Amino acid sequence: MRKVVFKIIILFSIIFFNATQSSAKLKVYDAGFSFGSILPKDTITNLLLSDNGGSEYLNKILLNRTKNLKNESFLLNYNLLDDSVDDENQNIMVLALDGEHIDNISISGDNLTRTDIILNFQIIFFNAKTNSLIASIPLEISKTISSNNKLSKNQIKEELKQVYENEVVNYYFELLSNFNLKSKYKNRIGVTEVNFEENAKKYFEKNLEQKDIFLKNRFAKSLSSFISYNNDVAIVPYSQDRTTNTIMLRFENSERQINLPDPDYHLHLTIRGFKSVLYDESNINEQWIYGSYTNIKILQPDYPDEKKRVKMDEKFKNGLNVELTKRSLDNKASFEWIFFNDSLKVLFDNFSKQTVEQDKKWLKSSNNNKKISKIFKNIREVYENCK
Repeated sequence: MRKVVFKIIILFSIIFFNATQSSAKLKVYDAGFSFGSILPKDTITNLLLSDNGGSEYLNKILLNRTKNLKNESFLLNYNLLDDSVDDENQNIMVLALDGEHIDNISISGDNLTRTDIILNFQIIFFNAKTNSLIASIPLEISKTISSNNKLSKNQIKEELKQVYENEVVNYYFELLSNFNLKSKYKNRIGVTEVNFEENAKKYFEKNLEQKDIFLKNRFAKSLSSFISYNNDVAIVPYSQDRTTNTIMLRFENSERQINLPDPDYHLHLTIRGFKSVLYDESNINEQWIYGSYTNIKILQPDYPDEKKRVKMDEKFKNGLNVELTKRSLDNKASFEWIFFNDSLKVLFDNFSKQTVEQDKKWLKSSNNNKKISKIFKNIREVYENCK
């Protein structure tokens, strides 16, 4: 009888211990805001910080939003990291600004100016002892402002302030609330290659000033953000523009270089090109379809069976319907790039949603493969393997 009781006690102890272990939250120290792979001096965000007391301005609004955060996988600590903390508990979280783009077009016939503010962030979790990445959540925030005249730098700065105090902190809170943080991940995924075909290069050279390497960074971050947001999956930051596999975090008074792991699943993005077609017209308006064309490949290069390494290698297209007044068409070539960019982002968004809930209408219009539904089901498993 004693042996039976003893065995029951041992079994209960093991179950209780495992339950305690599985429910234990990771301790994470909040380090606030930093700049990522972009130089602070080149950003309007830096001007905004200078006018509002430095990084402490953003740190306060981030703290005010996250102080009531409830997450089952980690617990935020707002104190300074103590040297006495165990190596494995030296987990740091940073919101790093990794890209800032201000795009604007003027449609003179309609006396209209459109300004797009696009911010790319990485929510970085890393170990302070080893400077190694634990997880990274990409986040892209966009805001479109319409005005009669081109916005001044001060006006853009004020708009940017509103973006930080509203959209940024709200999406930041939402992502942190839903993310399941682990101390280690069995598999990781990340964009490792971005290519432009000649038709795409033609539009980039005409409409964008950035060097090719930074353009690749921009589109890699955008696709990564949509996949991460819609699938709750961490993504290794794109590092094609870096000589080493690292990301630099630039704080107000210090810098820290974080080592990035190699992804197990590689995502290759090819932007094939763009095309506009007149769809319909009246005496006053014209309706144009702005098409974007891509190829997206997902592979596991180290998978033992070489024939099963490629999980997806598919062409996708997306058409965006835009109505223009005829009086605005005289300088159409000078502003239509922004509609191609809109079309591409809708493509990224729809692509990333097919692993959550498939849209048969979009799949049929965007891809010619009859087995595409099954392929996306397999990609869902890839994302699950990386959570």
